[in-house]
Formats: sequence, C-alpha cells, structure tokens
Amino acid sequence: MTKVLILGNNPLPFEKTNYLWALGLRTWQLTKPLLDDGHEVCLVCLRVPQAFAVQELEPLIKKERPFLYYSLDFTTFTDPQIIHHIVEEFDPDCLVATNLLPCYQAARLKDKKPFWADLHGHAMAEAQAKAAVDKDDQFLYNYWNQERHVIDKGDVFSCVSTPQLYAVIGELGARGRLNQYTNGYNFVHVIFEAIPETPLAYNRAALRGTEVARDDFVVLWSGGYNTWADVDTLFRALEGAMKTNPKIKFLSTGGEIKGQDEVTYFHFLDLIRNSSCSANFIMKGWLPIEEARSYYLEADVGINIDQDIYEVKLGSKMRVMEWLGAGLPILSTRVCESIQILEREGVCFTFRPGDAAGLQDQIIWMANHREKVRQQGESGREFACHNLSYARTTEPLRAWVNNPYLAPDQGQRIGFEKERDSHISHLEDVLRDKDRLIHNKDPEIKQMKSVIGLRDKELEEARSRIRELEATLDRYHRTLPYRIYALLRRVRARRNP
Repeated sequence: MTKVLILGNNPLPFEKTNYLWALGLRTWQLTKPLLDDGHEVCLVCLRVPQAFAVQELEPLIKKERPFLYYSLDFTTFTDPQIIHHIVEEFDPDCLVATNLLPCYQAARLKDKKPFWADLHGHAMAEAQAKAAVDKDDQFLYNYWNQERHVIDKGDVFSCVSTPQLYAVIGELGARGRLNQYTNGYNFVHVIFEAIPETPLAYNRAALRGTEVARDDFVVLWSGGYNTWADVDTLFRALEGAMKTNPKIKFLSTGGEIKGQDEVTYFHFLDLIRNSSCSANFIMKGWLPIEEARSYYLEADVGINIDQDIYEVKLGSKMRVMEWLGAGLPILSTRVCESIQILEREGVCFTFRPGDAAGLQDQIIWMANHREKVRQQGESGREFACHNLSYARTTEPLRAWVNNPYLAPDQGQRIGFEKERDSHISHLEDVLRDKDRLIHNKDPEIKQMKSVIGLRDKELEEARSRIRELEATLDRYHRTLPYRIYALLRRVRARRNP
C-alpha cells in the first residue's frame, strides 16, 4: 500500500452541486482507481465556489471519511505554506496532481517526493483559444509560467491524447529535460478521458410531455460554452434544420464559464433571440448534476461542436464520455483524437468543423432515422464500458503508484540555466578578443581616417570652385552683349533651318 497525496479540483461527481465540471471529473477519474486498489489517499481540491449551492463555505473544509479529503478556496489552495503543512502532516510516499493549477502547486513544494503530473489538456493551446476570444494576450505568460514549473519538476507526466503527448515531449525538450540521464526514459503516458463509474438514475420525466412533445427530436448540449465552441456554425445548422423539420428541438444544460469564457454563451443567446425558431431552443442554463444528467436519458443525441484549433486537436471531450456512459448517441466535429477513435469504431456520428450545411443535413437525417441513431448509442456505451473505464484508462498511473520513483535526471540535470551561463561566458571572451583586435588595428584605422579626411577636403574645395564658376556664368548670361548675341543666333537659326 502506498500513501498518495492528490491535488486536483472539485466538485466531485458524488457532491451535490450546480455544475458538471470537467476538472472535478478528471480528479475523480484518477482518485477512484487508487482508492479501489487499496492505497491510502489524501485528496486536496481547489474549490469552484459557484458550483456549490451554499456559497459561503469555510476557506478550508476537511473530511476524514471514507478517505482524507480537503476542499479549499482559491486563496487557501494557492498558499504554499498551507499545502506544505497538509503534505507534511500526511507524509505521502508520492504526489499526484491533475489540471494546471494543482500541478503548479505540487511543483512549488520544497520537499521532493516522486511527482506524477497529469496535464489535463494543453495549457498553451487553451491560453491561445482564450486570448482569441478575449482579444487579449495578457494571460499567455501566466499559463506558461505555471506550465514550465510543472515541466521542470515532474517525474512522470500524463495527458489526454497522443497529440498532446508529443506536445509535452516538446516542452520537456525546450526545458532541458531530454538530456543524457533521461535518454530512453518513458516520461509521458496517455490517460484518455473515462466514462462515469456510477450508472445514471432516472429520477423523473424531466422533458418529454412537458417542455417538448413526446415525438420531438431533441439535440442536447451539456456543460460550458468554452473557447473552443463554434456556436455560429451550431446556430446556423440548427436553425436550418428546425425550419425544415419543426419537430427538432435544442436543449442546453450549461452556460458561461466564469473566469475562463464569459463571451461565447451570451453570443449564442443573442443569435437565438433574433431567430424565427427561438421557441425551439430550450436554454436551461446551469443545473444541479443529477437534474442535468436526467436529460441524457430523454434526449435523442448529444452534440459537440469544435473549432479546428490546437486546443481541440491536442485535447479531449469529457462531456462525450458522460454521454457514452448514458448510452446517448453522439454527433461531433471530427477534430480531437477521442472523437476520431469513436468514429473508427463506428460508435459516433461526425461532421467537418465549420460545415453548417453538412451538420444541418446530418441532424435532419438523424431525426428521420431515430432507431439507427438509438442503436449507435447502445454500441457506443458497450465500447466505452470495455475500453474507457476508470480502471482501464489509469493503468499507467496505477502501476507507478505501486512503486513510485523519481525521474533519472532529478538531482543530476545541468539544466539550460547553467548552459546559458556558459554561453554568456563564451560570448564575453569573444567580445574581449574583438576589443583586442580593434585595439591592435588602431594605427591603421587612424591613417585611413586621415586619408579619408584629406579626400573629403579636396572634394569640398572642388565643389566650392564649381559653384563659383556657375555663379560667374550666370552673371555673364544676364549682360546686355550676351543677350544681343543670343537674339542674333535665334534669328539666324530661323533663316537657316
């Protein structure tokens, strides 16, 4: 048995909250298998305050059953002394952290424990997408400052896709971690997003016969409208499909993401308000988790629509895992690796990013072929249960926690800082040699300057003489004899052409 301290985010899936939050779901995906394996776990979570029904919570909440669990507000979580005290008190054999800020806090700890960093999405690609929405690059350095500390301190890393794996390897190289000591060392593993462990409970008829007719075709969106969401294409496709088939309805259980993207959702709402099909859009906003999940069981298809950007290409889709676990058919852009895998397995409907006409046709087709759509949802759930469970996806982490170890270059690597100092020293020597060379050439340089000065003086004297001659000639042209002479020449020229 290993003592494991995990840094992550809540809300966790079993907590009564108003949000389905991908960061909390990822935290539980890594925690639950370690608890099932019998390890002693201390879980320390950064709290998302707006997710909880009770807003005025204590800065630090500690629970000791069935495992040691801390829920901290932002100020408390980002206080290195408090995190250090929790670590010192628990005295773990290793650290596991997921999501950027918890990984950064783990990297800042002074006591060196074997450290597994789960980079849940590529930070710089997410920063790029946020900068594009905000039209402001001010956050880029903050993201990189956290990411580079994690890259410098982690002993082993995980990510959500194969493309992100190679991006992390690139960052490791840029920070000097691909060195003589780590040649052949397996730094990075892929841990795909997983489907929820707990089966969905159908609590009540939330939709059919109340807000939509029983034979309506319901397209579901759940979760936040983040920087990657292409709501313009989504709106054009839905409006076109609704005009063709008024039985098509759109149901949204989600909204803006405070502090991350507070633009995209409200832009989508503006599009809907000005539409002749606005009554077909049912915008619920954020709902308690269990209520939101009830809609999975009444919708006909879950839709995910991405921009074709790096954040999506390197990332994954937690909401799709939720839908898979519920047996809800999936319609998604074909951008991220997880969707491409589901498409190859024949358990996901896809369309090209930015293709509103293609998406419109796809929705209309699905509304007319409901049984085929339903069967694909069942196939998707069966595939996910076998391949995307918590235990299956976290096999690399579980193996490492059984025997945690430091990276081979910890305490050994020179790092680019010392190499930089060496390069600076070399450049200083080169500059000194250049100064000596210039000093030795001083007599020749002075002689050349003297010659150049003499030539400049001669040229200036010649220019001055030319100016004098030009002035004399100009005065002569103005005299009476020259004017008479010039007139006679013109008369002679006319007579003898």
